[in-house]
Order: sequence, then C-alpha cells, then structure tokens
Amino acid sequence: MGPLAAIVCYVYWGVIVLYWVWLDRVSSEELLMHRVNWTLLVIVILMYFRGSLGEYWRGFRDRATLGWHVFAAGLLALNWYLFVYGVTNDRVTDASLGYFLCPFVTIFWGRIFEKEKLNWAQWVAIACAAIGVSRLAYALDDFPIIATGIALTWGTYSLVKKRSRLGVFSSLGMEMSLLAPLGLAWLLWRGSQGELVWGTLGTGYDLRIASTGIATVTPLLLYSYAVKRVRLTVMGLLQYIMPTLALAIAVFVYKEPFGPDRLFAFSCIWIGLALFGIDSAIRNRSAA
Repeated sequence: MGPLAAIVCYVYWGVIVLYWVWLDRVSSEELLMHRVNWTLLVIVILMYFRGSLGEYWRGFRDRATLGWHVFAAGLLALNWYLFVYGVTNDRVTDASLGYFLCPFVTIFWGRIFEKEKLNWAQWVAIACAAIGVSRLAYALDDFPIIATGIALTWGTYSLVKKRSRLGVFSSLGMEMSLLAPLGLAWLLWRGSQGELVWGTLGTGYDLRIASTGIATVTPLLLYSYAVKRVRLTVMGLLQYIMPTLALAIAVFVYKEPFGPDRLFAFSCIWIGLALFGIDSAIRNRSAA
C-alpha cells in the first residue's frame, strides 16, 4: 500500500493547483497562515476519533522525538515560505523547478543515510531525469536560489519523516502544533490592522479558506504513511508525477506556453520514469 499511497499523494499535489486558484482572492501569506491553523484543527479532530492523542502528547515529553519534529516543522515552514515567496515575486519558474530538484535530494539522502542501493536501470533513470531537470535549470537567467532551497527543505523533510517514531497522525499533529502559534499570531496582528480577507467576503468564502485544512491534511497524511514504507529512492522518482501534472494543467487549462526546451526536458524525465517503472515491474515479478 505504500507505493499506492505515494502515487495518490503526488497526483493529488499535482492537480491541487486548481484548488488554490479557487482561493485567488486571498494573499499567499494569509493563505499560508490559515493552512497551518486549519490543518491543526482537522488533525486534532482525527486524532481524537482515532485515539492517537495519547501518543501525540507523549511525543512532546520525549526529547529526541520533539527534536526531530521541531526540525521537521521548521523544514516544512521554510519550504512553504520559499514557494509562496517565489510565486508572489515573479519567480514562478524558479519555484516550480524546486519540485523537480527535490527527488535528487531525496535519493541522495537515501544513499547516504539509509544505505539504499541502486541497480543499473535506476542509475540510468536518474541520469535521464537529471538531464531533463538540468535543461530546465539552464533556461533560468540566474542561479535558482529558491528552487535549491525548496529542494533541500523538502528532500530533507522526507528523511526526517522516515526517522520519526510517531504514527502518521501524531507526527503531523506535532508539527502543526509547533507552527500554529506563529500562524495565529500573524493572523491576529494583520487582523488588528484590518488587512485580512477573512470575514470580508461572506461566510461562503470563509468556508473556502477553512477548507485549506482538509486540503492540506489529506496529502500530508498519505505522504507520511508512504515515506515510512517506501524506499527514499522510489519516493524520489515517483515525485516527478507532481510537477508534471501541474505543468500539464498550466499548459492545457491555463494555456501557458510549452516550448521545445520543456518538451525535451519532460521527455527525458518521463523516459527515466518509464525505465524505472519497467525495472520495478520486472523485479517484482521475479520476486513473486
């Protein structure tokens, strides 16, 4: 079930761009802070009905567990911030490239810390993807600082989540609990200045904003479940599903241009994924 959860998670993240467009009247910063707080509310309700609150509270009393999740929460917050900054400062290409670089960080950490080994087909698959991503990076005018930051934070977050001793719900709940006070403080501050969209567009729109909790929790739970059951190498290669679907939506729904550079890059990436999929199918059949 681990690989299936990973695939569903990445497909979800690939098409969720349609959902965020639905909330285009809210600033990226306000949306980010709402996401954290509504996500915490949703995850606490889920933990209550699943009976996970005890494990969640014990996690705060264990120094090692708390340390790992402080680190994970910081990585997640920085990742979200870098993406929001890129999108709101005309660096969309730079920000998007970050999610194409993420798999290389994930695979690298898998090799270094988890001692995962790659066969020749997986090496070729990674090489094909690297050629494609390099072509995308070359098209940028300067060094992709935002993309590099996004890749490092998310790739490292994958490693930290794999080493967490908490369950899926408790782990995510702990991270949101660490981030929520900052998000709530920001909302109260901006609200005191009358600069929030919340409460100005009617109850229906407020409910849209509140739905960010469910929209955020769903893929993060799938991801947390998958990353503990799937090798980081596999997680990294499957991750290309997400930005590829997002690009397809940009091209076919929002009519963004798709030139020869992107065609070449994505062809290389998907040749690598196809090779990886064929190799995995052959090895699974041999093991059966």
